[in-house]
Amino acid sequence: MDPEKSISQHPTTTALGDPDSKAVELDIKDEAGTLAARALMSGAADDETSRKVRRKIDIRILPFLCITYALQFIDKTSLGYSSIYGIIPDNNLKGQDYSWASSIFYFGYLLAEYPGIAVIQRFPVAKFLGVNVILWGAILMTTAACSSFAGLATVRFILGMVEATISPGFVAVTGIWWTRQEQAGRSALWISFLGVGSFVGTLLSYGIGHIQGSLSTWKYIYLILGSLTIVWGVVFTLFVPDGPASVKWLDENEKVIAVQRVIENKTGTKSRRFVKSQVMEAITDPKIIVLGLISFVNAIASGGLSFGSLIIQGFGFDALHTTLLNLPLSSVQLVSQLVLGLLTARIRNSRLHIGSLAMIPPIVGTVLINQLEPTSRWGRLVGVWLLGSYPVGFMIILGLLSTNIAGSTKRSVASGWIFICYCVGQIAGPQFFKSTEAPAYHSGIVAMLCGFILNLVLNQVLRFLYLVENKKRDRALEGKSEHEIAEMKRESDLQGFEDVTDKANVMFRYAL
Repeated sequence: MDPEKSISQHPTTTALGDPDSKAVELDIKDEAGTLAARALMSGAADDETSRKVRRKIDIRILPFLCITYALQFIDKTSLGYSSIYGIIPDNNLKGQDYSWASSIFYFGYLLAEYPGIAVIQRFPVAKFLGVNVILWGAILMTTAACSSFAGLATVRFILGMVEATISPGFVAVTGIWWTRQEQAGRSALWISFLGVGSFVGTLLSYGIGHIQGSLSTWKYIYLILGSLTIVWGVVFTLFVPDGPASVKWLDENEKVIAVQRVIENKTGTKSRRFVKSQVMEAITDPKIIVLGLISFVNAIASGGLSFGSLIIQGFGFDALHTTLLNLPLSSVQLVSQLVLGLLTARIRNSRLHIGSLAMIPPIVGTVLINQLEPTSRWGRLVGVWLLGSYPVGFMIILGLLSTNIAGSTKRSVASGWIFICYCVGQIAGPQFFKSTEAPAYHSGIVAMLCGFILNLVLNQVLRFLYLVENKKRDRALEGKSEHEIAEMKRESDLQGFEDVTDKANVMFRYAL
C-alpha cells in the first residue's frame, strides 16, 4: 500500500441531523468540530472544486509562511553578517566569546521550546506566531544598543526564546491546510526560503555595508532588519487565519471541503487535549528518537555555518567582497531546496533517499576546505559553496514531523524532542570552531563532515524503520475481505479527528 496515496474512499452520503450533535456522536475531539462532522458525512467534493479551494489556500497562506521563514533566517543569522562589520571589537569579544554569542541563541530556543509548543496546542496558532514575529523584531533592534558580551548574550538568548515556536508552528499550520502529499511540496517551498533569506540577507548586508552614518555599520543591520520584521509581524497577525473554521475567504461549503481534503492525512487539524498515554508513546517510539538524532547532527553543521563569513574572510577577502562571496552559497541553498523539494513531491516515497543524496555535496565541500592547501583559496571557496545543500536534511525532518506522527499530544512531544535536539546541535556546532584555529577552523570543519555523514546514514536507518512498520501493517490486512477493509478505512478516517495516534490507527502508513 502506497503510504503517500489516499487510502480513503469517501462514500457519497447525505448529511442527516444537526452537525453539532453529530460531532459529539462521532466523538470528534478536533478543533474543526462541526466542520469535521460535515466533512465526514458528506460525499467527496469534485476535483475542480477541491483544486479551487487548494488554490485559495496556497495564495492566502503560503506566501506568509515563505516570507516569514526568510525573515527568520535573516534575523537569526544577522550575527554572521555583522561579524565582519565590527560587532566583535565593539562588544569587546575575546577568545570563544563570539562562539558563545552564537550558541546562546539556542539556549533561549531550548528553554522556550516545550512551553511554546504547549501554547501552540492550546491557543490560536496563527495569532500566537504573529505576536512572536513582532516581539523578535523588537528584540532584534535592541541588539544595536549592545556594547559588551553580557549585553549581546542576553539579547541573543531572548531572541532565541521568541523565535523558538516558528518552525514547529509552521509544521502545525502545514498539517492543518494541506494533504500529506501536498505537504512535501509546500514544506519544501517555505523551507527553501532559508535560501531566499540567505540571498536577500547577503544583499542587504552588502548594501548596508556602504552606509556612512554616525553609527557603526553593524548597528544599522539590526535596526533595519528589526523594523522590517515588526511591520511584517503586524501583517501576519492580521491576515493569517488559525484554521478553516475562522477563515473569512472561504464560504461555508469551501470550509467543509478544506477539512475534507485533509481527512486522508489521518492526523486531523488540531486538538487542544493533553493525553498522558501519548507522551509515553512518543518518548518510546524509536522512529521519533531517530528523527531527533537526525535533527541533532544536521544542526551541528548549521551551527558551524555561523562562522561562514569568517571562514571566507580567512581566505584573504575584505569585508565587502566576503559578503558578496556568500551569494553563491545562498544560491546553492535556494536551488537545492527547491529542486530536491519538488522531487520529494513528485517521486513518491523518496524523501529520505533525497535527504541522503543532499548530504553528498557538503561532504565533498568539507573535504575540499580542509584538505586543499591554504593557497588554493578558490578551490576552498567552492567547498564552502557546496555546503549549501545541507538544509535539505532539515526540510525532510519537518516534512516527516507533519505527515508521519498522529495524535496531537504525541506530535507536540515529538516536535519538542526534535527541536531540542536541533538546539543542542546548534549550541554544540560553534564550539568546535576554536579561536586558536582561526582562520582555518580545522576542528569545526571536521565536526561538520561527521554531521553530514551521520545525517546520510541515519536517514536510511529511519527509512528502514518506516518500511518495516508499513509492511507489518500490510501483512495484517491479508485474508480480510474488501468489505472489512473498506470499513477499516472509514474508521481510520474518523480516528484522524478523534485524536488517535499513528500507532493505534491500523490504516496509517508512513511516508518514506
